Amino acid sequence: MKDYFRNFFCSFSFQLIPITVLLFCSTILLIINGTGYSIDNFSVLERNIVIDQSGFIHLFGEIRNTSNEPQRSITANANFYDKNGQNIGNGSGIVSLRSLNTGQVSPFEIIFLDKNQTKHFFNYTLNFTSGRLSNMGNDTATNVLAIASFFDSNGKIIGLSSAITEPSNMTSHSTASFTVVMDDKIQSPKIKNYSLTVDSDQYASK
Repeated sequence: MKDYFRNFFCSFSFQLIPITVLLFCSTILLIINGTGYSIDNFSVLERNIVIDQSGFIHLFGEIRNTSNEPQRSITANANFYDKNGQNIGNGSGIVSLRSLNTGQVSPFEIIFLDKNQTKHFFNYTLNFTSGRLSNMGNDTATNVLAIASFFDSNGKIIGLSSAITEPSNMTSHSTASFTVVMDDKIQSPKIKNYSLTVDSDQYASK
């Protein structure tokens, strides 16, 4: 199996990784107590918190692609905190439009499923991420899979996660989007590094 995949990842500080860890070339938008700070690719236009009859928190909003190129397979992720700044959980959701062109707007929804923590909710942080892989080979790659390995400060592996790309079949020199999530609440804070492997029926990366 030859190494024909190129990934487009951005480095980031693991001290800022949410409890649910998402790996892509990421653009972070931080919201605390309703104040938004946009960096690079996205801006938030609207946001609202709704608590349904079952006690679940729904975070609704709209984002605009402020970059110079389409953003694909965008994931919205939120960490929720109590009034003392302690993390009480997280939630994530896919932005409604699979491909967001420059200037285009899409709604999103994140659901916080731990209703026992709803009464403690005070504020939240929010980030949006998107990513792409490129097939640098001469043949079509089918059933492309992105696999992430997560490591602690001692270099020991503490988690694995994988995702099929969108589209799952990549023609020569085409790109595909993907989302890799690590949502283990115990292990996520311990993550200090990661590696990415890409596999397909024809190729594999190293």
